[in-house]
Amino acid sequence: MPSEPKVVIVGTGGTIAGRADSATNLAYTAGQLSVADLLEVIPDLANVAQISGQNLFSLNSKDMGPAQWQLLARTISEEASRKDVTGVVVTHGTDTLEEAALFLHLTLSTDKPIVLTGSMRPATALSPDGPANLFHAVQVCASANASGRGVMVVMNGEILPALHVVKRHSIATNAFTSSPARPLGRVYSGRTLFFSDSTKAALAGAFGGALSNDVALPAVDIHYVAAGNSHADLLSRDWTERSGLVIAGFGCGEIPDGLVPEINRLADDGITIVVSSRVADVVVLPETMTLTEGHHIVASRHLNPHKSALLLSLALSAEKDVAATFMRTDADG
Repeated sequence: MPSEPKVVIVGTGGTIAGRADSATNLAYTAGQLSVADLLEVIPDLANVAQISGQNLFSLNSKDMGPAQWQLLARTISEEASRKDVTGVVVTHGTDTLEEAALFLHLTLSTDKPIVLTGSMRPATALSPDGPANLFHAVQVCASANASGRGVMVVMNGEILPALHVVKRHSIATNAFTSSPARPLGRVYSGRTLFFSDSTKAALAGAFGGALSNDVALPAVDIHYVAAGNSHADLLSRDWTERSGLVIAGFGCGEIPDGLVPEINRLADDGITIVVSSRVADVVVLPETMTLTEGHHIVASRHLNPHKSALLLSLALSAEKDVAATFMRTDADG
């Protein structure tokens, strides 16, 4: 008879651990509850797996970033290395859940399931979504079919790949989806359905070196184009402390003609530039963007601006070929 799954829950704060003054108040304070507090309202989890938990942070995820994710990744790696641990669930705020999932995907190499979840409503809401999301995340993590799939996000009954997860709504409980790849599966209480055989998405664990030290990742800025924008803030910026730039362009990566010479000048000066799009479902290919792809100018493919900035920073830190790195994001979904 197989042994009971053992799942470790690492808490970082977020809305799922948030409290409001009343059940109908939209304003709340994130990161107020511990993992133990979250588990108190889900007693049936004991029927899914043996649970242990730790509180790593108690933060609103707007205050999370690479420094926190480096520590989070090292903590997950340590827990996953234990022979008796089936997998790790991370509770995280949804403001930066996309970037957190991508960072963990890019830096962790374990075949054990790593599942992130959160909520769009605080724990004190009339109908909080956190308990169901956490229950489903543990259920997915404990599934015999979850191994070897890389980092996943479980929200609103869907199992989403970290490389392609995106937040599409500011407040709705179905805020998260997967683009351009489809969800990995769906989860219902008592049943976990994966749509395909186990396979890791591209670049899984490719930047594990970022966990070997606490050196800050190279600074990368994001600049959004807008009709009639003078771009004065971009043109007057001091680039001595920055290594890269992501342009959130129009459509498929178009940039106003007046800005093109300045962007090319930055590239000539050694600033690596990734062109993404301000459109929700990003498609920027070398043949669709205004600029010409080259050593210091790269199309983001399907990554949005903030995920592009994180991947660019990691690629620069590891001194990897940026164009080849972004090309690999389309190798698998």
